[in-house]
Amino acid sequence: MKRLLILSAVIAMSACGCGESASRDLAGPAGEDIPYLALVAALRSGQPPLQAVAAETFMEADRRPPIQDVEALADARDPRVRTTAVALLGTMRRQELVPLLQRKGRDADPAVRLAADFALAMTGEPGRVTALRDALASPNITLRRTAAWLLGLMGNRTAVEMLKIKLDDPDAVVVLRTAEAMHRLGSKDGLARVRMLTGHERHQIRYYATRLVGKMGDESDIPRLVRLCQSRFLDVKFAAIAALAQRGDLKRIGMLLDLAEAPEPDTRVLAIRELGETGYTPAIERLAKLLRSRLPRERTAAAASIVRIRSARAFWRTRILVDQPADGR
Repeated sequence: MKRLLILSAVIAMSACGCGESASRDLAGPAGEDIPYLALVAALRSGQPPLQAVAAETFMEADRRPPIQDVEALADARDPRVRTTAVALLGTMRRQELVPLLQRKGRDADPAVRLAADFALAMTGEPGRVTALRDALASPNITLRRTAAWLLGLMGNRTAVEMLKIKLDDPDAVVVLRTAEAMHRLGSKDGLARVRMLTGHERHQIRYYATRLVGKMGDESDIPRLVRLCQSRFLDVKFAAIAALAQRGDLKRIGMLLDLAEAPEPDTRVLAIRELGETGYTPAIERLAKLLRSRLPRERTAAAASIVRIRSARAFWRTRILVDQPADGR
């Protein structure tokens, strides 16, 4: 019944022309894809937070960014941006990138070097996977976190057993990245640990865990998520709202849509970001209007959420019920 109600709501929105309005807002005068261009602009912005968001989003996008822009970021000053850019280059599987990737294997930052090993493994040097396996056991927390993330991106299900041992890592972020990587690879073995970490003393950990419950969880998580909606930390609160939305709660979707137009920029950006996690296609109309924001981070967040909602590459994420046929097939 819930699926039928959601589907009916979407049909009603389409009938009133909402889909056509969104399409107009997403295309430029020459037919350009505005969300795509906004993310490319973020790559070129020189602002590490925007560059990282754009690069991470392009990993799941159906359309890749201009390769020269990603190559430029491989030498960015910020090591997180360099790491993400090198990983993105690896997902492109381009042989002509091998010299650049070999050079990044000598980068001053160990996480960038590890991303280069991943990228070279993706472009035809499978022996490089050994470096990722070894990094999982490193005393360096950043390397363990990065290795878990990269193994999930690799897409090889044989990594699940390798990852499983890190579900007992003393670092909560390693545990969460491991569970997320395993989910990407089709395993829910980390779900129990993720649920436990929604009660962690650090709200950043609670936020990450709550987001993962949205992707990995099921109907039994609803009471937990309802409680998390009462959090005094907005990131946790919004992640819980988005997770409930992914369970088909249209009331929660409405809350996020309203919050995306809140007076405070920080509140808007948080709501926009979580709308991207829901996979709720009718939200694109509201998000498209935010592409005209004067705030670069708001434009980037809106573009990233639209691309995530539209992307067929995000197969590993839980999709909201509205994107499924009413008969569940």
